Amino acid sequence: ATAGESHSELFNRVGDHIVARISDDFRPQALANTAWAFATSGVAHRELFKTIGDHVAELGILNFFDPRELSITAWAFATSGVSHSELFEKIGNHVVGPGGLGSFKPRDLSNTAWAFATAGVSHPELFKKIGHHVAEQGCFDSFKPQELTNIGWAFASAGVSHPELFRKIGDHVAGLDSLESFKPQNLSNTAWAFASAEV
Repeated sequence: ATAGESHSELFNRVGDHIVARISDDFRPQALANTAWAFATSGVAHRELFKTIGDHVAELGILNFFDPRELSITAWAFATSGVSHSELFEKIGNHVVGPGGLGSFKPRDLSNTAWAFATAGVSHPELFKKIGHHVAEQGCFDSFKPQELTNIGWAFASAGVSHPELFRKIGDHVAGLDSLESFKPQNLSNTAWAFASAEV
C-alpha cells in the first residue's frame, strides 16, 4: 500500500488467509501493518478487520504493542469505517493506564485522538489524558501542522472540552512566524475546531 498500488484480488487472498489462520504468531507489528495496509488501500475486508479486532480485544494485556502499533491499529479501523467497540475500549483503557502515554510521539497522540473521534467512540478518560499530556508540552515545535490540526479537530468532533489544550494550540499557531507549513485543509480544520469548540 505504501507504493500506492491496490490489487484487490491479492488483498482478498491475503485477508482470507489471515482470517483462517490468525494466531499468536501474528505479532503486534504484523497486525497493525496489516490493518494499515488494508485501510490505506481502500480494500474492504470486513471479516479481516473483525478477526484482527477480536484477536486484539481478547488479549489479556496490550503491553507488547508500542504506541505506533496501537495508534495505527485504531487509525486503520476508523479509516476503514469498521466498527469494533471492544477493540477501541481495549486500546483506550490501555492508554489511560499507568504510563500509557509515556512514549507516545506527537503522531501517535494525533492518530489516536483522530481515530476515536472519527469512529465516534466515546472515551472521556482517553481524551482527558491526551489533552493534559499535550497541553503539558513546553513547546509544540515537535508537532507537525497536521498533528496539531488532528488533535484540535478530534476534540471538537468528539465534543470534548479542554480549554487549556485549545489555548496552548492557539497560542502556538498564532505565534508562528509563518503558516506556510499549514496546508489549506489544516488551516480550515483548525479554524473549524476552534469555532466548534467555542473557545
